[in-house]
Amino acid sequence: MSLLIYSGLLYLIGISIILMLKPELMFSKDGAWKEFGLGRNKQTHTWMPFWLFAIMWAILSYVIILVIASATGLGGVTNHTHTATAVNEDSNSKQLEIPEEVMEPEHVSTKAMTPVSLGPKSNKKSPENMKKGYYILDTNETMKKGMPKYIYLGPEAPNLVYHNMTGDASNHASNHASNTSGDDE
Repeated sequence: MSLLIYSGLLYLIGISIILMLKPELMFSKDGAWKEFGLGRNKQTHTWMPFWLFAIMWAILSYVIILVIASATGLGGVTNHTHTATAVNEDSNSKQLEIPEEVMEPEHVSTKAMTPVSLGPKSNKKSPENMKKGYYILDTNETMKKGMPKYIYLGPEAPNLVYHNMTGDASNHASNHASNTSGDDE
């Protein structure tokens, strides 16, 4: 984060200097910005307008701060690396000698991550872990928790009635029987 702050400060200093000096490459004699254009009137057009300079200076200021940081260690940027060196004990075998010292990481979060179990001990119901058969959506539990909850009905197909029944079931059955007996005559 400090690298961005330093490069931002360098950027603002560079932009301030350009706005105070108003070089003829970017500004006309009356102080107005020149437009971008090649092969046009040099009084009103230029190959380096202020907006192009601002973009290039932003990138350049970050690179300058990055080079300075790698040379001085500013902001935790270092160019020190541990490399393994090859050692020849015999002419036939090569071993790598790894230094004993351990570099501790800087600016690393120490929050513990929760382990993820990918094995078969998972409690989550996946289609492979569920019993084969018929399920129905439990709308009450689904509305409460926001996740679909299903009720196992069994291995056989259920005999579900999907129309609205009014009255008791015997009244419905007698009406159905009288309607079918009248059709035979």
